Amino acid sequence: MTDEPPPVIWARLSSQGRGPARTLDHTAITAVAIALADEEGVDAVSMRKVAARMDHSPMSLYRHVGSKDDLTELMYDAVLGELDLTGIPSGSWRADIARLAHEMRRLHHAHPWIARFGHRPTLGPNAQRFRETGLACVDGLGLDIDAMMDVLATALQFTRGFVVQELGEVEAQRHTGLDFAGYQRQVGPFITQLLQGGALPYLKRLILEAEDHPDPDVVFERRLTMVLDGLAAAIGRPA
Repeated sequence: MTDEPPPVIWARLSSQGRGPARTLDHTAITAVAIALADEEGVDAVSMRKVAARMDHSPMSLYRHVGSKDDLTELMYDAVLGELDLTGIPSGSWRADIARLAHEMRRLHHAHPWIARFGHRPTLGPNAQRFRETGLACVDGLGLDIDAMMDVLATALQFTRGFVVQELGEVEAQRHTGLDFAGYQRQVGPFITQLLQGGALPYLKRLILEAEDHPDPDVVFERRLTMVLDGLAAAIGRPA
């Protein structure tokens, strides 16, 4: 007989009730952990490091946050609270979904480590607020709940993929010490060798015709428009 998993952190927090203000609670611990992740990356976050920054013992943190998994759950939900959802839904599903996509991209650039999280549904208050707001944007289109989720998730998953690529380039530059222009100089001789065979016509077109240093904001807007156009065609509701 297997042991039952412990209750999720949100269930444990909701059962704690509201007591007098304390210098050490899960909110304060989460804020310090987020600051550490922003500075050094999420792999640098540990109960020991967070406790040291707060001048407490690691064991005192465990009384408020049960594990590292609980802590990252709290961290992810806390940064979702930074999303500006003012005025959403506005009555224009397309404008609202575009705004949510822009907000998520902004949030990932502010906290690059969050790309590691959010793959499983989470029940934190800010995640619930975001989910309820997002689905409200596509309510009233004659879609069932699965199709509503398809519309919302398609736009957000495109955004996550785009941002992961952006952040990957930043990480590659940090890791190798080469900016993109330096990388191009490094691979240039081999690309020349590849093109001599004539078997890669699209690579040749990319080298000769594609924009050398496209503005990522412009590219994001162009591709998001394509995604929204596709969604509009799929649901038969242009705007």
